[in-house]
Amino acid sequence: MMGSDIKSHLLGEIETPIEAKSNIPIAWSEKYHELVEAEEYLKEQLEKRDIESAFDVTAVEPLYFKTLNYTTYAGFLIIHPLNFEQALRQMQDAYADNLEGKHIEYIKQNLEQSGRGNKYRFPQYKHCMAKDALVVLPGGNKLKKHMCIGKIERILKKHGKKNVLFKKHPISIDDAYKELDEYLGGVKWANAFSDLQTLMTRSKYVYSSMISETALIANILGKKVDHFDLFQNRNTTSFGHINYYLFSHPDPVGWASQAFASPKSGVIHPNVDKNWKGKIDSYLDYILQLREFYKYAYV
Repeated sequence: MMGSDIKSHLLGEIETPIEAKSNIPIAWSEKYHELVEAEEYLKEQLEKRDIESAFDVTAVEPLYFKTLNYTTYAGFLIIHPLNFEQALRQMQDAYADNLEGKHIEYIKQNLEQSGRGNKYRFPQYKHCMAKDALVVLPGGNKLKKHMCIGKIERILKKHGKKNVLFKKHPISIDDAYKELDEYLGGVKWANAFSDLQTLMTRSKYVYSSMISETALIANILGKKVDHFDLFQNRNTTSFGHINYYLFSHPDPVGWASQAFASPKSGVIHPNVDKNWKGKIDSYLDYILQLREFYKYAYV
């Protein structure tokens, strides 16, 4: 199981100076403090039900999973089992409920406000010239596990190297980026202090991955979106159960709007879900019933 190397819960993560992880003076967006109350309630309910929880980890557990993982995604709190098939199933069932919600509208509102569209905030952003295509890379510690180098080469061939800009993860310092640059013969890197939202807005194509919330943000911004994931590691991601459908559904934004509205999605925000405690309760009832179905299915 892999996860946060500093804190084991959201509040501890957002209150820990990011300089503890890197030398870049940045911090979490203030919008994540809006999720702390929901995190506290979720953990209380999981403890009452005697279910193990984890914050922002990846693992491969059986269908009769042991752990419910929760993390943040596009400003929301999301919950899912540490079993990819079960996590995909919850999103499938959520979409099938055919409900209407305001989650996408809420993201659009954040995008319209300075700094609210990004996960991290810098003391001062640096201007960076956007290119035709933007490749949003995961952290250096996950680069080799999740990035298909063949797909990256195809992207460069399609657009031309001079028309592709690579964006590193803002709090990752790793030699993997240098290795990638050397292997590709030198590529164009975005400034470390550049604004990701601005770069996506000014790009025509955005290449994301199963482990990045930019898959949703770029679609909402109306960009042409594709991925560069390694097929065999799609099941070890915190966002994969959502991004899987964003990369495969003909209407990604419409799919997300409909799926997020259902309690079965495990997508929560106190500012969007009027009865967010009830939504958490309903999700837990649903996912534990689904888990019980598989208790003796494979023995």
